Amino acid sequence: MVAVITGDIIDSKKVKPEIWQQRLKEYFSTTTKDATKWEIYRGDSFQIEVPVEKALEVALCIKSLIKSSSLIDVRMSIGIGDKSFKGKKVTESSGTAHINSGESFEKLKNHTLIIKSPFLEFDEYFNSILKLVSFISNSWKPATSETIFFSLVNRSLMQKEIAKKLQKDNTTINKALKRGAYDEMIEIVDLFAKKITKCLN
Repeated sequence: MVAVITGDIIDSKKVKPEIWQQRLKEYFSTTTKDATKWEIYRGDSFQIEVPVEKALEVALCIKSLIKSSSLIDVRMSIGIGDKSFKGKKVTESSGTAHINSGESFEKLKNHTLIIKSPFLEFDEYFNSILKLVSFISNSWKPATSETIFFSLVNRSLMQKEIAKKLQKDNTTINKALKRGAYDEMIEIVDLFAKKITKCLN
């Protein structure tokens, strides 16, 4: 099974694409070495295929990367399922993961993150949590988002090391992570990985 994240940029017309697009491409390139597994299309939409257990972590990385700009946001759906056909691009591939991602994306209304998998009980449990994740992450400011993004992609680093890398005071980093509920987000990311792995086995 695979996870397919479908998303689009909210208020993309308010900023030039170069503000966020190149950074997103770079992140996708480091997330998967297979260029057929991600695509940015229609100017402000994207899709990426990732390992199932990493799906929520990747979604939060995308969220914090995009929210590093104050004028835009992002909404995303995570679809989990099989991949029955691999196309030259992720948007040309097909399977239940792609269908679930597309169908759940169409249901996004008041929240910015949703999931659909073959496991109904898992979806009901986690979509309730994701509503809260959306509520918190939607209010991230650029400085908080930047710190959270760097911390998520460098989870092995200690806070003082992050402060040094970002050339900021350790107290500033600590406050930013607390404002963004980073520790709580990590707990949810790890819980997601644990629960979905259990469903798959």
